[in-house]
Amino acid sequence: MAEQQIGDETLATAATMAATAVADGPLGLSAESQNDDDQVSGTDQQPVDPDTVDAGSAGEAATTYLKIKELRGISRARSLRLQPEDIIVAIDGMPFHRDIESFLDIMFECDPENGLLLTIWRGGVLFNVIARGPLGCVLEHAKPDVSEKATEDFKKHTVEPLENYATFEVLRDIFRNCMVLDTRLSPMAVIFPPLWVIQSKLWEVLVAVVLIYGSTLAVHWALFIVAYVLLSLYLRKAHLVLRRSFAMMRGRHIWMVVAEKSELETQRLCRRMDPKCTFVPDLVGPPVVDEPPKKRRRRSG
Repeated sequence: MAEQQIGDETLATAATMAATAVADGPLGLSAESQNDDDQVSGTDQQPVDPDTVDAGSAGEAATTYLKIKELRGISRARSLRLQPEDIIVAIDGMPFHRDIESFLDIMFECDPENGLLLTIWRGGVLFNVIARGPLGCVLEHAKPDVSEKATEDFKKHTVEPLENYATFEVLRDIFRNCMVLDTRLSPMAVIFPPLWVIQSKLWEVLVAVVLIYGSTLAVHWALFIVAYVLLSLYLRKAHLVLRRSFAMMRGRHIWMVVAEKSELETQRLCRRMDPKCTFVPDLVGPPVVDEPPKKRRRRSG
């Protein structure tokens, strides 16, 4: 009997609480809805922070690339034959959209031995250069439309790791005859200098080498060995200077300094820059030739 009485009281209490909840339900829901509306309206009525607007505009400006505005008289950018209006698209294959100070910090902190691979956009053509320090030029942000064109071209451009590239110098004369110089040391210049001189077509240097070898060998064979070693060490240091100097003496000037995988790729890049340039030796075929104008016949009287 006691258990049945306790059960009846429990059922009665539960029924009372349910009835109270049903009675208060609409009021409770309306109160919660009112509180939610107040919170939403309070959020919508918060004042706009001007710093947030400035940050948004800065984010839009950060989507552009950096452009070379001006070259200084003596600078790394001038030695790399960069030009005003060149766009710096990427560093080591990664698109660069940050500010000028960040770019300067990256260039100051780069390894001077290995350097950084910069991808440059010039007039619709992309090419790479290896920079081993600050460029030393005046930079500014490029226009959005120019940055969009560079982005579209960069999507079709493949950038490999820095280890796969070497620096090539392209020297050109007024007749667009180009010569590509590989800046890497050839083992032949150290092992057998006369053969390297013949391959490089340095005939004046060949005459000097023959005279040195002949005169020292006529005196004593030990002196010839000393002269051979010293000449090999000299060519190990001055191989690029000799080739560049004699090319400039023959009327050529440094046109481009690029980072490519081979001489063939370098000639292809130069042909995209100037379709009428020629090479010795030529690995890409003949250049574009303009058709001669047709002669008009004169009508007889």
